[in-house]
Amino acid sequence: MATQHVIPESRLSLSIPIGDGRLEAVDLPREGVHPALLFANEQSPADASYQDVADRLLAGGWWNPRRIFVTSPTVGDGKTCTAFNLAWALTTRGASVLLAELNFDRPRFSGVLGGLPIRFGIDCAMRRLASPADSVFFMGDELLGVAAVKNAMPRAELKQHLPMLASFLNWGHDRYDWLILDCPSVLSSGWNEWFRQYARPALLVVREQHTPEVQVRQATNRLGAGLKGVLLNDVVNAGTSDRTSDADHSLPE
Repeated sequence: MATQHVIPESRLSLSIPIGDGRLEAVDLPREGVHPALLFANEQSPADASYQDVADRLLAGGWWNPRRIFVTSPTVGDGKTCTAFNLAWALTTRGASVLLAELNFDRPRFSGVLGGLPIRFGIDCAMRRLASPADSVFFMGDELLGVAAVKNAMPRAELKQHLPMLASFLNWGHDRYDWLILDCPSVLSSGWNEWFRQYARPALLVVREQHTPEVQVRQATNRLGAGLKGVLLNDVVNAGTSDRTSDADHSLPE
């Protein structure tokens, strides 16, 4: 019998809210998506590592509430792709996940998705221009909801609207099994008082053999008791590969 080769579809399916609770199906070209995102590259060697991390999260009762503030010491550690991949891995185990972008001054979700236009973003919900439900689009089935930033917020405006962020997260907590929250880097100016107070439990993403040890120590000290685990993101070639082979060694049993 001849061997059958499965050729991945060249486009990914999204469901975009268009208001009043209605969704519109949209095709996302696979070639525009960042190559480190596993949902667009399921043959990646990092797949099994993220699956293992997801299994440990689901099996343990130590990560409670089930929200993870994903951060890193500085930019360039693969934090955003890690947040996407961890959220995707949890959904492959049947968990519903809300992946929310909290990097309001330097949003990246649209960029890693090939410049996807964001109709309503999490910032729209915080400004009360859209409902929380209309600020979330879905990837594939409806297990993975994504709340991206539509327009970057200046710091003064962000401070004004940050109180609404807690309401949005509470809304997500009531509707999803897990919240994966992509945050600013700990040592950046974006890590403001709100994150210092509320971003816990935190998962620190460290780019192995790249992130200076002094920055890792500074980030760890700044997170303090809010730090729940460290994920080693062994980036072989920035922009094309994203391995997490040692991630499971850094999470609590």
